[in-house]
Amino acid sequence: MNLVVLGANGRTGIQVVRLALDQGAHVGAVVRSEAKRPSIRHDKLKAIVGDPCDPKFLTEAFRDQDAVISTLGGRLPTKKATSIYPLSARAIVKAAQGNGLKRITVTSSALLFPPRRWSDRALSALVPNVVHSATEMEKILCSADLDLVVARCGFLTDADETKYRSRLDALPEDGSSISRRSLAHFLVDSVNRSSRGPAIYGVSRPR
Repeated sequence: MNLVVLGANGRTGIQVVRLALDQGAHVGAVVRSEAKRPSIRHDKLKAIVGDPCDPKFLTEAFRDQDAVISTLGGRLPTKKATSIYPLSARAIVKAAQGNGLKRITVTSSALLFPPRRWSDRALSALVPNVVHSATEMEKILCSADLDLVVARCGFLTDADETKYRSRLDALPEDGSSISRRSLAHFLVDSVNRSSRGPAIYGVSRPR
C-alpha cells in the first residue's frame, strides 16, 4: 500500500507512520518544515514537506497513493489553531478528487456525539472552537464522494497499549480515553479494510 500521513510529526501521527511501515506500507509523511521531518529512517518512508491546507501541494502529495490518514488537529483550542480541521478538509477533498483517491481516514472529537453526562456538556462549552471546527471538517468530508472513515475519540494518552474498541455512530460505553498507539492501530486498520461512503466511529481504549 502507498499511504500518505498528514500530521506525521505529531504524537499520534508518528505512531501511524511506525505501524504502517511495520506492516509493509510505503509511507509519505507530510510535515510543514524540514525541521519536522520524522526521525525514523526507513527505505519505505519519504518525508513530504509542505502545507497540508494547500490543495495544490496535496494534489502532488496524493499522486499514485492508495489511502490517506490525517491526524491533524489544533494543539490549542483556539479559533486559529482549530481552523486546521476545515482548512485541511477542503484541501484533502480537492486533492483526492484530482487524483481519483477514495480512501480517507481522519481523526475527530468525541465531543461531536450527543452528550451522555453533564461533564460532556461542560467540556463542549469549554472548547467550542474544537466542536465547531471538527463539525465543519466532517461536513466537508462527508459531502464529498469519498470512502471516508472518521475516528472520533476522547482524551489521548501515551499508554503502552494497542487494543481498542470501536462503535459505529457512538462512543463505546465508558470510552472516554484511548492511547495514541491504539488509535494508530484503528486508523491503519481502517485504510486496510474496504469500505464505501462515509462512516463515523467512536474509538476508545479496551475495558
